[in-house]
Amino acid sequence: MMHTNQLDMFAVNEAAKVYSFPGKGTVETAEQRKEREDAVISEALNIIEARFYGQLECEGAKITAPWIAVDYMTLKYAELPYEVFSVTWLNSQHQVIKHEELFRGTVDKAPVYPREVVRRAIETNASAVLLCHNHPSGSPQESDGDRQITKRLVEALDVIDVKVVDHIIVAGTEHVSFAERGLI
Repeated sequence: MMHTNQLDMFAVNEAAKVYSFPGKGTVETAEQRKEREDAVISEALNIIEARFYGQLECEGAKITAPWIAVDYMTLKYAELPYEVFSVTWLNSQHQVIKHEELFRGTVDKAPVYPREVVRRAIETNASAVLLCHNHPSGSPQESDGDRQITKRLVEALDVIDVKVVDHIIVAGTEHVSFAERGLI
């Protein structure tokens, strides 16, 4: 018996479907790879948030050191092309009440209004806060403006007995903690 093509050799009547697996099958363009990776990152962030808030409901997630929040903040804000200022509201035991983005800006600044931060602190009944913002430029180094707004927020929140635990700046995979640097 003589075989005319490779499919006949293995008694296969039709070609197998080619599925798109990374490194296998069809060629993936850079744009398709970025879309796939973005989807994976988004799903990972959803899982982390679900576990983070799930721990809050079941066990009481506590922020006892800056590094506990750094991974979450880095994943959430590292790749944004614009600046975001967010606050994690904490109770007196440093358990997370809520994390929210308060202000959104441009590529190099975000307006921050201490009055709005104080208003939200009262609304959430927070006893402490963890401040965070990103630097899309890629440099986590704090600016004079970052130090000034942190000082203003510490003073404003102190009036209502809310402690600023830390201010974290995220830039790509790097970060700066004001608490670790002794700036708070």
